[in-house]
Amino acid sequence: MEKSILRTILFYTVMQLLFIFFFGLLCSVPPFSLFLFAGAAIILHICLYSFLIHFKVNFFNDSTGLPLKKVNIANRITLLRISSLPSIAFLLCHMEIIEIRMILPVMLALVFLTDSFDGQIARRKKQCTKMGQMLDSISDYSLLAVISVVYYQNNIVPRWFFYLIFCRLFLQTLGMLFFILIHKPVEIGSTLGGKITIAITMTLYIMELARLYLPHDLPGLFKIVEYVAGAIIFLFSFEKLSIFFRQGKELRADRKSS
Repeated sequence: MEKSILRTILFYTVMQLLFIFFFGLLCSVPPFSLFLFAGAAIILHICLYSFLIHFKVNFFNDSTGLPLKKVNIANRITLLRISSLPSIAFLLCHMEIIEIRMILPVMLALVFLTDSFDGQIARRKKQCTKMGQMLDSISDYSLLAVISVVYYQNNIVPRWFFYLIFCRLFLQTLGMLFFILIHKPVEIGSTLGGKITIAITMTLYIMELARLYLPHDLPGLFKIVEYVAGAIIFLFSFEKLSIFFRQGKELRADRKSS
């Protein structure tokens, strides 16, 4: 399994570096920016490899309970989504370049679409794993975090929406860290509210990017879409809080019984 993980991470590292340098040199991006994002890609993949090795026991098939001998297709797709973070950030930070503006919406849409592909493949081929659930959550929220920061810096999304997304990400991360530190099992599977939140945010981000290519006489329409998306995300944030609250009650009950 260790060799399969290493080969997968090395392949994705090389692929991302080639992507960054190809478009960087093609579009005459300053060398400092090229090496900055290339360095970020290398660091990300080193951290990803360390994570996979540390939690390699979670590479087992949920249906059979048998450990995997190599990284399966569904997990590879999820890893690809995480691996693409530096490239997505690179494109977003240089979207003033015409060539990059042409490919950026397509690239972003393809990355978002992989969020449904990996789950469907895992279920149809019976390749569901605990590691896949962990990676799926990591990929979704890390992708949203990176894009949200870049969008915020470039004034693509309103500040209140950026704060809303980051409050949700912060609360979820804080809650999971708390239960991990006290060695309390955390529900990893995606909830309905979580899936809807991610789908709405990804759709909005693609629309906000497409907005840059449309006539500038549609601000009212996009404001309505932003407020509707924000209201739905805010309401579903209570679902996650209720899950952590229920887990806290179970923890207190376990302590009293012991």
